[in-house]
Amino acid sequence: MEHSEDIWGIKDCESRFIYTNRAFRKFLNIPDKFKIEGKSDDQLPTPVAEFAEELKKQDQETISSGQRVTIIKTHFFGREKKLQPYLYEKFPLYDENNECVGTVFYGKKMDFVSPQQYASRITPSGLKVAPPMKLFNKSELRIIFFILQSMSAKEIARKLSRSHRTIENNLCRMYQKSAVSSLKEFRKFCQKTGFDRYIPPEFIPLGIQFIENREASL
Repeated sequence: MEHSEDIWGIKDCESRFIYTNRAFRKFLNIPDKFKIEGKSDDQLPTPVAEFAEELKKQDQETISSGQRVTIIKTHFFGREKKLQPYLYEKFPLYDENNECVGTVFYGKKMDFVSPQQYASRITPSGLKVAPPMKLFNKSELRIIFFILQSMSAKEIARKLSRSHRTIENNLCRMYQKSAVSSLKEFRKFCQKTGFDRYIPPEFIPLGIQFIENREASL
């Protein structure tokens, strides 16, 4: 666990940390001198502490059910404070007498596959919340995201509360900026430049999303 680049940690039955690896500290940007052991989520010097009650609830769900709990955490993580979703799994931890003594958690950065990447079987390099180049303004970046989900100008207009004529005019300007003359060429441009992996940060809600629980134990 200590040398893993993924996040690992152990909590007791009261949701107090017993162990966390170095990747966990880096993940939450916790100072090296800060002692995590013995503390709970609400005592950590990180914005994620605001979700402490929900995290404790999930710990107790893991312990009481004896099953794995899967969640997604989305926040500004790491030293650079980049918006990033992480997949988390929690398992009940048992001693040699088969008594539950706490939970083990594991987390890793999530990778996303766009429809274009899936269709062309391009290996994804992950979700990007920063545009690959400063070519388009904020409104145009929103349009790009929806265009790459195969939405029409009318559908995008409804999403953004604009007229479809406004969206079409924006698209024409975007074609000029990217030196293309059609939607097909524009989509190829986006795949080549990395815009197909970009999602506007405002489309990613901060917080914790419960996914599922499945039978598992350690």
